[in-house]
Amino acid sequence: MAEKGGGEAADCMSRSSSKLQTLLLERKVSQSIIDSHLTIVQGDIRDTNSVARVLASPPSKSNASTNTPTLQLIISGIGRPPNFSPNPLKPTFDDPTVCQDAISTILAALRTLPPSSSKPVLATLSTTGISSRARDIPILMIPLYHWLLAVPHKDKLEMEALLQAEMTKPAQHRAIKDFVIVRPSLLTDGARLGTNKIRVGEEVGETATPAIGYTISREDVGGWMFDRLVDGHEKDKYAGKMISITY
Repeated sequence: MAEKGGGEAADCMSRSSSKLQTLLLERKVSQSIIDSHLTIVQGDIRDTNSVARVLASPPSKSNASTNTPTLQLIISGIGRPPNFSPNPLKPTFDDPTVCQDAISTILAALRTLPPSSSKPVLATLSTTGISSRARDIPILMIPLYHWLLAVPHKDKLEMEALLQAEMTKPAQHRAIKDFVIVRPSLLTDGARLGTNKIRVGEEVGETATPAIGYTISREDVGGWMFDRLVDGHEKDKYAGKMISITY
């Protein structure tokens, strides 16, 4: 998702535009809000040209007064669920590099855009259980994370490494202003409890003070990112950090 026009409008790339529309409506997002604030583009996250068109296009549904709104925030929440069939003890993953490929494509697409005095913050969803600085999951969950989820966690680590490497480049050669890496604990399909129910930790460089917990709902992960990064305009506060969120 690319936020443009002062946060009044967003363009979103999805593998299936109809599926995304259905999911939004199921979550009580009205059709009028979708029609007035969101442009959904169906496409492949590995197609650099398609991603570049989404990032470069002006927000067709923005109410911003300026004719040249800036790209302020990109959110990548891509991922693939495990397949527990036929052996539930040995899940398989049909796209084991989707997260790192997505970030690589976004960075490549940004480099094709005309030079701008303002670069976006790139926020992406990662996971707890992969930090090398501090344990950020309960001890009881360590076998689950390092056995069943080893493949997607490797992908998340590679994704994080790409963003960290980007920020080591000279400022004029970076595709982004900074990154925000959000590491939720184990995701559930539970109801949203609210941002005030979420505990937040962070990791910056060698310093880590993670929030340790068992689970968090997808609804609350999305709600926290909207409340803090979009509506609350706190992306600069969290820039350059790995943020753990959990109940």
